[in-house]
Amino acid sequence: MSIDTANEPVIIKCHIPNHGFSGESSWPLGRIELVVELVDDKNPQLVRSELIDFYVVSSTSRYNALLWRNFIRRFNIIPSVVHGLIKFPTMDEIATIASHQVTKLCGSVVHVSIPSIGEQLKSSAVIANHLHLDNRIKIGACLSAETKAKLHGILSANADVFAWQESDMTGVPRDIEEHKLNVNPSLTPVRQKKRHMDLKRSDWLCAEVDNLVRANILREVRYQTWVANPVLVKKADGNWRMCVDFKDINKACPKDNYPLPEIDWKVESLSGFRYKCFMDAY
Repeated sequence: MSIDTANEPVIIKCHIPNHGFSGESSWPLGRIELVVELVDDKNPQLVRSELIDFYVVSSTSRYNALLWRNFIRRFNIIPSVVHGLIKFPTMDEIATIASHQVTKLCGSVVHVSIPSIGEQLKSSAVIANHLHLDNRIKIGACLSAETKAKLHGILSANADVFAWQESDMTGVPRDIEEHKLNVNPSLTPVRQKKRHMDLKRSDWLCAEVDNLVRANILREVRYQTWVANPVLVKKADGNWRMCVDFKDINKACPKDNYPLPEIDWKVESLSGFRYKCFMDAY
Protein backbone atom coordinates (compact mmCIF):
# COMPACT_ATOMS: atom_id res chain seq x y z
CA MET A 1 0.00 0.00 0.00
CA SER A 2 1.35 3.46 -0.88
CA ILE A 3 0.24 6.84 0.45
CA ASP A 4 0.88 9.84 -1.76
CA THR A 5 2.14 12.81 0.27
CA ALA A 6 3.68 14.75 -2.63
CA ASN A 7 1.31 17.63 -1.94
CA GLU A 8 1.49 19.05 1.55
CA PRO A 9 -1.59 17.63 3.38
CA VAL A 10 -3.87 20.00 5.27
CA ILE A 11 -4.51 18.92 8.88
CA ILE A 12 -8.15 19.37 9.86
CA LYS A 13 -9.10 19.75 13.50
CA CYS A 14 -10.87 16.69 14.91
CA HIS A 15 -13.54 16.71 17.63
CA ILE A 16 -14.09 12.93 17.98
CA PRO A 17 -11.98 11.04 20.58
CA ASN A 18 -10.51 7.56 20.10
CA HIS A 19 -11.43 4.85 22.61
CA GLY A 20 -9.22 1.85 23.37
CA PHE A 21 -10.15 -1.69 24.41
CA SER A 22 -9.74 -0.91 28.11
CA GLY A 23 -11.86 2.26 27.92
CA GLU A 24 -9.01 4.80 27.70
CA SER A 25 -9.64 7.86 25.52
CA SER A 26 -7.25 9.98 23.48
CA TRP A 27 -7.82 13.02 21.28
CA PRO A 28 -6.37 12.90 17.72
CA LEU A 29 -3.99 15.66 16.67
CA GLY A 30 -6.11 16.16 13.57
CA ARG A 31 -7.50 14.62 10.38
CA ILE A 32 -5.85 14.64 6.95
CA GLU A 33 -6.98 13.46 3.49
CA LEU A 34 -4.47 11.40 1.51
CA VAL A 35 -4.60 9.51 -1.79
CA VAL A 36 -4.01 5.81 -1.09
CA GLU A 37 -2.99 3.29 -3.76
CA LEU A 38 -3.32 -0.48 -3.38
CA VAL A 39 -1.13 -2.50 -5.74
CA ASP A 40 -1.22 -6.24 -6.41
CA ASP A 41 1.92 -8.04 -5.15
CA LYS A 42 2.49 -10.05 -8.32
CA ASN A 43 0.91 -7.77 -10.93
CA PRO A 44 1.88 -4.07 -10.47
CA GLN A 45 -0.58 -3.13 -13.24
CA LEU A 46 -3.53 -3.89 -10.94
CA VAL A 47 -3.80 -0.60 -9.06
CA ARG A 48 -6.66 1.15 -7.32
CA SER A 49 -6.62 4.66 -5.80
CA GLU A 50 -8.99 6.26 -3.29
CA LEU A 51 -9.03 9.46 -1.23
CA ILE A 52 -8.97 8.33 2.42
CA ASP A 53 -9.28 10.24 5.71
CA PHE A 54 -6.56 9.54 8.29
CA TYR A 55 -6.66 10.51 11.97
CA VAL A 56 -3.26 11.44 13.37
CA VAL A 57 -2.67 10.29 16.95
CA SER A 58 0.28 10.49 19.31
CA SER A 59 0.62 6.88 20.40
CA THR A 60 3.26 4.15 20.58
CA SER A 61 2.55 1.40 18.05
CA ARG A 62 4.43 -1.10 15.89
CA TYR A 63 2.32 -0.01 12.90
CA ASN A 64 2.57 3.07 10.69
CA ALA A 65 -1.20 3.15 10.15
CA LEU A 66 -4.30 1.30 11.34
CA LEU A 67 -6.91 0.79 8.62
CA TRP A 68 -10.52 0.87 9.81
CA ARG A 69 -13.90 -0.04 8.34
CA ASN A 70 -14.28 3.01 6.09
CA PHE A 71 -11.01 2.13 4.35
CA ILE A 72 -12.20 -1.44 3.72
CA ARG A 73 -15.54 -0.22 2.38
CA ARG A 74 -14.01 2.39 0.04
CA PHE A 75 -11.77 -0.21 -1.60
CA ASN A 76 -14.38 -3.04 -1.41
CA ILE A 77 -11.78 -5.18 0.33
CA ILE A 78 -12.39 -8.83 1.23
CA PRO A 79 -9.87 -9.72 4.00
CA SER A 80 -8.80 -13.22 5.04
CA VAL A 81 -7.18 -13.32 8.46
CA VAL A 82 -6.48 -17.05 8.16
CA HIS A 83 -4.51 -16.67 4.91
CA GLY A 84 -3.01 -13.27 5.82
CA LEU A 85 -4.10 -11.51 2.63
CA ILE A 86 -6.73 -9.19 1.15
CA LYS A 87 -8.47 -9.03 -2.22
CA PHE A 88 -10.03 -5.97 -3.88
CA PRO A 89 -11.48 -5.17 -7.32
CA THR A 90 -9.72 -2.92 -9.85
CA MET A 91 -10.75 -1.66 -13.29
CA ASP A 92 -9.34 -4.85 -14.88
CA GLU A 93 -9.69 -7.75 -12.42
CA ILE A 94 -9.31 -8.82 -8.79
CA ALA A 95 -6.02 -7.88 -7.12
CA THR A 96 -4.36 -9.60 -4.14
CA ILE A 97 -2.05 -8.32 -1.40
CA ALA A 98 -0.33 -10.87 0.86
CA SER A 99 1.17 -10.17 4.28
CA HIS A 100 4.83 -9.29 4.63
CA GLN A 101 7.05 -7.60 7.20
CA VAL A 102 8.93 -5.07 5.03
CA THR A 103 8.13 -1.56 6.26
CA LYS A 104 9.87 1.31 4.40
CA LEU A 105 9.81 5.08 4.29
CA CYS A 106 10.80 6.27 0.79
CA GLY A 107 10.46 10.01 0.21
CA SER A 108 6.80 10.75 -0.29
CA VAL A 109 5.60 7.10 -0.18
CA VAL A 110 4.84 5.05 2.92
CA HIS A 111 4.65 1.24 2.60
CA VAL A 112 2.57 -0.41 5.34
CA SER A 113 2.89 -4.16 5.99
CA ILE A 114 0.16 -6.54 7.16
CA PRO A 115 1.42 -8.91 9.92
CA SER A 116 0.56 -12.59 9.61
CA ILE A 117 -1.36 -14.53 12.26
CA GLY A 118 1.76 -16.18 13.63
CA GLU A 119 3.50 -12.83 14.02
CA GLN A 120 0.46 -11.39 15.80
CA LEU A 121 0.51 -14.25 18.31
CA LYS A 122 4.22 -13.70 18.96
CA SER A 123 3.48 -10.08 19.85
CA SER A 124 1.47 -11.11 22.93
CA ALA A 125 2.86 -12.10 26.30
CA VAL A 126 1.20 -15.08 28.00
CA ILE A 127 0.20 -15.37 31.66
CA ALA A 128 -0.96 -18.69 33.17
CA ASN A 129 -3.32 -18.96 36.11
CA HIS A 130 -1.70 -20.80 39.00
CA LEU A 131 -4.81 -22.94 39.61
CA HIS A 132 -5.43 -23.83 35.96
CA LEU A 133 -2.11 -24.04 34.15
CA ASP A 134 -3.72 -25.19 30.90
CA ASN A 135 -5.81 -22.01 30.66
CA ARG A 136 -3.87 -18.89 29.73
CA ILE A 137 -4.50 -15.16 29.43
CA LYS A 138 -2.76 -13.08 26.76
CA ILE A 139 -1.66 -9.49 27.25
CA GLY A 140 -0.10 -7.10 24.76
CA ALA A 141 3.68 -7.37 24.34
CA CYS A 142 3.95 -3.63 23.59
CA LEU A 143 3.18 -2.76 27.23
CA SER A 144 5.97 -1.55 29.47
CA ALA A 145 7.56 -3.89 32.04
CA GLU A 146 5.95 -1.92 34.88
CA THR A 147 2.49 -2.12 33.29
CA LYS A 148 2.91 -5.86 32.64
CA ALA A 149 3.85 -6.44 36.29
CA LYS A 150 0.82 -4.49 37.54
CA LEU A 151 -1.49 -6.26 35.10
CA HIS A 152 -0.10 -9.65 36.16
CA GLY A 153 -0.84 -8.78 39.79
CA ILE A 154 -4.40 -7.65 39.00
CA LEU A 155 -5.16 -10.80 36.99
CA SER A 156 -3.68 -13.09 39.65
CA ALA A 157 -5.58 -11.35 42.46
CA ASN A 158 -8.87 -11.54 40.55
CA ALA A 159 -8.57 -14.98 38.99
CA ASP A 160 -11.91 -15.92 40.54
CA VAL A 161 -13.83 -13.65 38.12
CA PHE A 162 -12.95 -15.94 35.17
CA ALA A 163 -14.90 -19.12 34.38
CA TRP A 164 -12.10 -21.68 34.20
CA GLN A 165 -14.50 -24.65 34.25
CA GLU A 166 -18.25 -25.40 34.13
CA SER A 167 -18.70 -25.13 37.89
CA ASP A 168 -17.38 -21.55 37.82
CA MET A 169 -20.30 -20.39 35.65
CA THR A 170 -22.80 -19.44 38.32
CA GLY A 171 -26.38 -19.02 37.16
CA VAL A 172 -28.62 -15.95 37.34
CA PRO A 173 -31.50 -16.35 39.86
CA ARG A 174 -34.81 -16.95 38.11
CA ASP A 175 -36.49 -14.17 40.09
CA ILE A 176 -34.06 -11.70 38.47
CA GLU A 177 -34.09 -12.94 34.89
CA GLU A 178 -35.49 -15.97 33.11
CA HIS A 179 -35.51 -16.88 29.45
CA LYS A 180 -38.47 -18.68 27.91
CA LEU A 181 -39.10 -19.96 24.39
CA ASN A 182 -42.06 -18.41 22.62
CA VAL A 183 -43.58 -21.74 21.58
CA ASN A 184 -47.03 -21.79 20.00
CA PRO A 185 -49.26 -23.49 22.66
CA SER A 186 -51.65 -24.86 20.03
CA LEU A 187 -48.96 -27.17 18.59
CA THR A 188 -48.40 -30.69 19.91
CA PRO A 189 -44.98 -31.20 21.58
CA VAL A 190 -42.57 -33.36 19.59
CA ARG A 191 -40.57 -36.14 21.25
CA GLN A 192 -37.69 -37.07 19.01
CA LYS A 193 -36.70 -40.72 18.82
CA LYS A 194 -33.54 -41.58 20.68
CA ARG A 195 -30.40 -41.56 18.55
CA HIS A 196 -27.92 -44.29 19.40
CA MET A 197 -24.20 -43.49 19.57
CA ASP A 198 -21.09 -45.60 19.86
CA LEU A 199 -19.73 -46.27 23.33
CA LYS A 200 -16.92 -43.68 23.14
CA ARG A 201 -19.24 -40.83 22.15
CA SER A 202 -21.89 -41.91 24.64
CA ASP A 203 -19.39 -41.90 27.54
CA TRP A 204 -18.09 -38.44 26.56
CA LEU A 205 -21.65 -37.11 26.28
CA CYS A 206 -22.66 -38.49 29.69
CA ALA A 207 -19.59 -36.93 31.32
CA GLU A 208 -20.33 -33.54 29.70
CA VAL A 209 -23.96 -33.64 30.84
CA ASP A 210 -22.88 -34.55 34.39
CA ASN A 211 -20.55 -31.53 34.44
CA LEU A 212 -23.37 -29.21 33.34
CA VAL A 213 -25.76 -30.70 35.92
CA ARG A 214 -23.22 -30.22 38.73
CA ALA A 215 -22.74 -26.61 37.57
CA ASN A 216 -26.55 -26.05 37.76
CA ILE A 217 -26.62 -25.22 34.05
CA LEU A 218 -28.84 -28.23 33.32
CA ARG A 219 -31.41 -29.91 35.56
CA GLU A 220 -33.15 -33.25 35.36
CA VAL A 221 -36.80 -33.35 34.23
CA ARG A 222 -38.95 -36.40 35.01
CA TYR A 223 -41.89 -35.86 32.65
CA GLN A 224 -40.73 -34.25 29.43
CA THR A 225 -43.01 -32.39 27.05
CA TRP A 226 -40.45 -31.67 24.33
CA VAL A 227 -37.56 -34.10 23.74
CA ALA A 228 -34.57 -33.06 21.58
CA ASN A 229 -31.55 -35.25 20.87
CA PRO A 230 -28.00 -34.16 21.66
CA VAL A 231 -25.63 -33.99 18.71
CA LEU A 232 -21.84 -34.19 18.89
CA VAL A 233 -19.87 -32.00 16.47
CA LYS A 234 -16.11 -32.43 16.10
CA LYS A 235 -14.11 -29.24 16.59
CA ALA A 236 -10.96 -28.23 14.72
CA ASP A 237 -8.72 -29.38 17.59
CA GLY A 238 -10.23 -32.90 17.52
CA ASN A 239 -12.41 -32.50 20.61
CA TRP A 240 -16.19 -32.68 20.67
CA ARG A 241 -18.78 -29.94 21.07
CA MET A 242 -22.21 -30.91 22.41
CA CYS A 243 -25.15 -29.39 20.52
CA VAL A 244 -28.89 -30.03 20.64
CA ASP A 245 -31.22 -30.71 17.71
CA PHE A 246 -33.84 -27.96 18.20
CA LYS A 247 -35.32 -28.06 14.68
CA ASP A 248 -38.75 -29.21 15.92
CA ILE A 249 -38.91 -26.50 18.60
CA ASN A 250 -37.76 -23.89 16.08
CA LYS A 251 -40.64 -24.86 13.79
CA ALA A 252 -43.08 -24.35 16.66
CA CYS A 253 -41.80 -20.86 17.51
CA PRO A 254 -43.40 -17.91 15.65
CA LYS A 255 -41.13 -16.31 13.07
CA ASP A 256 -40.20 -12.64 12.93
CA ASN A 257 -42.10 -10.99 10.07
CA TYR A 258 -39.37 -8.41 9.58
CA PRO A 259 -35.99 -10.01 10.30
CA LEU A 260 -32.91 -7.79 10.18
CA PRO A 261 -31.21 -8.60 6.84
CA GLU A 262 -27.47 -8.56 6.16
CA ILE A 263 -26.42 -7.74 9.71
CA ASP A 264 -22.74 -7.54 8.71
CA TRP A 265 -23.42 -4.73 6.23
CA LYS A 266 -25.73 -3.00 8.72
CA VAL A 267 -22.85 -2.87 11.20
CA GLU A 268 -20.44 -1.72 8.49
CA SER A 269 -22.77 1.14 7.54
CA LEU A 270 -22.43 2.58 11.07
CA SER A 271 -18.74 3.31 10.55
CA GLY A 272 -17.91 7.00 10.34
CA PHE A 273 -21.22 8.24 11.78
CA ARG A 274 -21.91 9.49 15.30
CA TYR A 275 -25.67 8.83 15.13
CA LYS A 276 -27.75 6.12 13.50
CA CYS A 277 -31.56 6.14 13.15
CA PHE A 278 -32.89 2.58 13.17
CA MET A 279 -36.59 3.13 13.89
CA ASP A 280 -38.96 3.15 10.91
CA ALA A 281 -42.05 5.11 12.06
CA TYR A 282 -43.85 4.85 8.69
